[in-house]
Amino acid sequence: MSASTSLPADLVADPIVRIAADLSVIAWERMSAWRSSLGTDLDESVIDTKTSPNDLVTLADAQIESLVRGYLAAARPGDRMVGEEGAEALDPVGFFDREFLLRLHSFDPVTGRLAEVTDTGLNGDGPSGGAPGRASESSGDAPTGAVRLEWHVDPIDGTVNFVRGIEHFAFSVGVLRAPAEAVDAGADSSADVPAAGSSGGDPAGDWLVGLVASPGLGATFVAARGRGAYRVEGRLFDRMPEPPGTADAAPAPTSAIRLSGAPAGLSGRLLATGFAYKGDNRARQLAKLPALMDGYDDIRRCGSAALDLCMVAEGKVTCYAERGLGIYDYAGGALIAEEAGAFVHRGGAGGPTAAADSAEELARLVETI
Repeated sequence: MSASTSLPADLVADPIVRIAADLSVIAWERMSAWRSSLGTDLDESVIDTKTSPNDLVTLADAQIESLVRGYLAAARPGDRMVGEEGAEALDPVGFFDREFLLRLHSFDPVTGRLAEVTDTGLNGDGPSGGAPGRASESSGDAPTGAVRLEWHVDPIDGTVNFVRGIEHFAFSVGVLRAPAEAVDAGADSSADVPAAGSSGGDPAGDWLVGLVASPGLGATFVAARGRGAYRVEGRLFDRMPEPPGTADAAPAPTSAIRLSGAPAGLSGRLLATGFAYKGDNRARQLAKLPALMDGYDDIRRCGSAALDLCMVAEGKVTCYAERGLGIYDYAGGALIAEEAGAFVHRGGAGGPTAAADSAEELARLVETI
């Protein structure tokens, strides 16, 4: 059962979590700015979010992805980013004002640039020096022996909800540590393709951090491998004190809710799912729905896979299953559900993705969907 607690100190100090928090506040700020400009008069060209290069929501998606790509290019230049929109990198330093930049974990006020974060705690040799979780000025090359990560980013998951003013939309990021042989050093991808050697399924490697930030719900969900899943109200960026040992370290812990799925004995079972936009794919999904619903009392469809998975973590729905997702759709939410105790199957690009309350039900959902 979910319970009030505080974020663990080691999670708060984790440089990967802190970078993810920076990315989420960049997205949160831009989602809020774009949403206020949309207004209430929505024509078909705005609602159909993925068909026109002049579509306003496509522009919002692309701008957020560009800023995230620009941040990661500076803070983690040796890593690989996989995004939905294929947008070119945009340096946040030239976009945001200094007051905003000063809050970012990676911003160096002396140089006025984003600095490379070399200390991830994953390099095998321990921290690279300096205070925990702080940035160091980049030399332009990834340090020898540094772990290269993959950042799978969905700038706005639930774009139709976003443009219509429905609160179920979110920024999502999942961070993967790929095996050394699967990493193309310095590679950067703008398409939703599996990592090298993954044969079209979920990328090989360990999912380390998942974060889903929803301005509409006013909440951020975060999980780190082996350290649990949490919900914090508002932006994680605003809730994270400086890590222990730094001059600005905050003494008070960050309040959060530890997520552990549905409480034992809760009556009724709800299944979350989603449907394709295209009629032929949707027809096949609808044909499978009666079998998929076996053992459930009702269905929920909120329009955001990332938030569906977070609802499994919260226990608001019992299970989730959907086919046809991109890896970036579930990258953040799947780890959050898993760390809350759910059994999770990641479907890769287009395969069956599911989260369930038992291994048996997970297998059934994957086979049925």
